[in-house]
Amino acid sequence: MAACAVASAAEPVIAQPAWGSIDERPIGSGRFAARVERLPADGRLVVPGGFPQIIRATVAGGDGSRDRVLAIELNADATAVAVLLAKERHAADGTSIHLDTADETRQFDDGRIVFAARDAKVVGTKAKLESHPGNHRIGFWSDPGDSVVWTRAGSRWGMYSVLLTYSTASPDGTEIEVEVNGTRLPATLRSTGSWYRYTTLPVGTVYLAAAGPQSVTVRCAKKVGGAVMNLKAVTLEPACEGTPPVEAADGIITLHGRDATVLGTTLRYEPAEKKQTLGFWTKAKDAAEWAFTVTTPGDFDVEILQGCGTGQGGSTMIVSVDRDREPAAAPLEFVVEETGHFQAFKPRVIGQVSLTTGPHTLHVQPESIAKQAACDIRQVRLLPVAR
Repeated sequence: MAACAVASAAEPVIAQPAWGSIDERPIGSGRFAARVERLPADGRLVVPGGFPQIIRATVAGGDGSRDRVLAIELNADATAVAVLLAKERHAADGTSIHLDTADETRQFDDGRIVFAARDAKVVGTKAKLESHPGNHRIGFWSDPGDSVVWTRAGSRWGMYSVLLTYSTASPDGTEIEVEVNGTRLPATLRSTGSWYRYTTLPVGTVYLAAAGPQSVTVRCAKKVGGAVMNLKAVTLEPACEGTPPVEAADGIITLHGRDATVLGTTLRYEPAEKKQTLGFWTKAKDAAEWAFTVTTPGDFDVEILQGCGTGQGGSTMIVSVDRDREPAAAPLEFVVEETGHFQAFKPRVIGQVSLTTGPHTLHVQPESIAKQAACDIRQVRLLPVAR
C-alpha cells in the first residue's frame, strides 16, 4: 500500500510503520486500513507520529463476520500510540486492521457520526476535557452526577449502532447510560487495565427517525472505583436496517433493501408501503451493503430489482461480493435503465457469482451518477444456477 495523506495532497505524508502499511480508504473517510506484514514479538503495533486520534481499532472481518475490537494504548502525553494485537487469535503476518480516526465531532462519508470529546459540553463540577495531540478525552470524572452532552446534525434517518470509546483503571462494574434522542441505552463498563488503554464498547442500536439535530448524552448510573472513565468518543455507526438474510430452502438468497446497511449521507431505506426501497441515491460515495449467509455453495445469478425515473437513466453501478477479502472476486457492473418512475421496478440479471458456505457481503455503489440520482433498488436476489 502507498503512504497515506490524512486529508489532502498538500498535507504531510504519514510515515509507514515498521510492522507493515497503512492506507486511508477512501481519502477523507477517517478510516485507515492497516496490514501487518512483520508482526512484532510483543504484538504492539506502534502507530507513526502525527497520526490522527484513533477512536477504534478492529481486526477486519471482511466477510460479514463481526470485527474484533483491539485495545489502543497511549503514554501520558500521547507521543507514543500502539494498537495491541498480542493476545488476538488473528495475530499473524497478513492480519488486516481498520483504524477509525476523528479529532472533532463530524459525520463521515460512510454515514458514521462521531461525537468527539474535544467539543463536548460537560455538565457538572468535576469532569473536564483533557487534551494532547491525538488524545482528547473527558477525564477527572469523579462525580457520578456529571454528564457529557453533544448535539450534532445528521443527514439521514436510519438504524445505527452506538459505540462508546473509553478507558478506566477502576474495577469492573461502573454503570453508565448513553441517551440518543431520548432513547436510553444502559451499559456496564469493564476495566481496561489503565487510564491510557482504550477500548470500544457496543452499547446497543438506535433508530434515528429523521435527519437533523441529533442529541447524545452520557451519564453515570453507578460509579465503581475512584472515577467513572476517560471518555474519548461516542460513535453512531450505520447498522443493518433489519435482519441479515440467510439462504432459503429453495436456495434463493433475497437481499431486501430493509435488510441492508446503508453506508452514506443521503442514501436511505424508505419504509413507506408504496416505496420499500433504497432511495435518495444522489451521491456516488453512498453505498448499500448486505451481510448474508450461504448454506449451500455454488454459482448464483445476481438479479437486481431497480427503478429509475424518466430522463434519469445511465448511471453506472458496481456490485462487489466480499470486497474486503483477499483475493477479492471481480466486481459486476450494470448501467441503470429508465423504468418511467423510481418506484417502477424492473428485475435484471447482471451476472454470476460463486459462493462458498458461510458468511458473505454484497456491496452496491455507483461508479458514476449520470443525472440527479442513480436509481432506487428494492432488492437483490441471488438465484442458484441449476445444481
